[in-house]
Amino acid sequence: MGFLSSLKSFFSSSFHTLEGARPLSDAEQRGLALGAVYAAEGSLPMNALTMEADQRTAARLLAGAWDVHGPQDVENTYAFLLTEGHRGYYAVVGPAVEATFEQRLGRRESEAKADEVAAQAAARGLDGARAREWYLGWLASAKVGGHGELVDPLPASVVAWDAARVVHVSRLLVDAGFVDEARAYAVIAQAVDLARPAYASWKDFGDAFCAGRAFWKASNMRDPLDSEIGKFTSATRSLLEQEDSPWLTVRW
Repeated sequence: MGFLSSLKSFFSSSFHTLEGARPLSDAEQRGLALGAVYAAEGSLPMNALTMEADQRTAARLLAGAWDVHGPQDVENTYAFLLTEGHRGYYAVVGPAVEATFEQRLGRRESEAKADEVAAQAAARGLDGARAREWYLGWLASAKVGGHGELVDPLPASVVAWDAARVVHVSRLLVDAGFVDEARAYAVIAQAVDLARPAYASWKDFGDAFCAGRAFWKASNMRDPLDSEIGKFTSATRSLLEQEDSPWLTVRW
């Protein structure tokens, strides 16, 4: 390889990989790629299901960020992401916020719309009060430019966000010793089955992940704006452009 080729290779290879990691099967590569936005943003290994955290650190992170304190909590966390997540709330709240802007609803009408959202959510088995707050938070986020980094129109579903989090939490679960790789990849395969029918490409998946991330932040009505969303949209772009990206080697 010549000097110029070597230089090009150095600058085009921007993603972190774990040296000495075992080869992944095609199914494992596809599953791990669901979590690639997190990996690109946080410099996590693209080729291994680990956060490279020691067991104690991983356990502490799981307790703080996921309320997982031991193996007994693992199944509940996986079940939440695979069967609920945030996509159900988004399916109710997203269209309601769009309608609020299209109909140019004022404050009083928006409050009435929030009540409608709560009723619709409750009818779907969701927490109506939480949905109401989420509507107001997502609406506030839109008003202050919180959707400016997101694709327009917004995705119909943010199941990408829930699927990616299956991979992300699995990295910690493996590092903490709460599950082995075989168990983690079996659950990740279910996340793949959830996500693939919802999108036509990795780009669509990435756009939906970012929308889901911003939507999650808007659940805090007092601070609905995701100040870090730019990091994730940038990571998504890099995955669509950098030649060593798993999104360019693993077909959607």
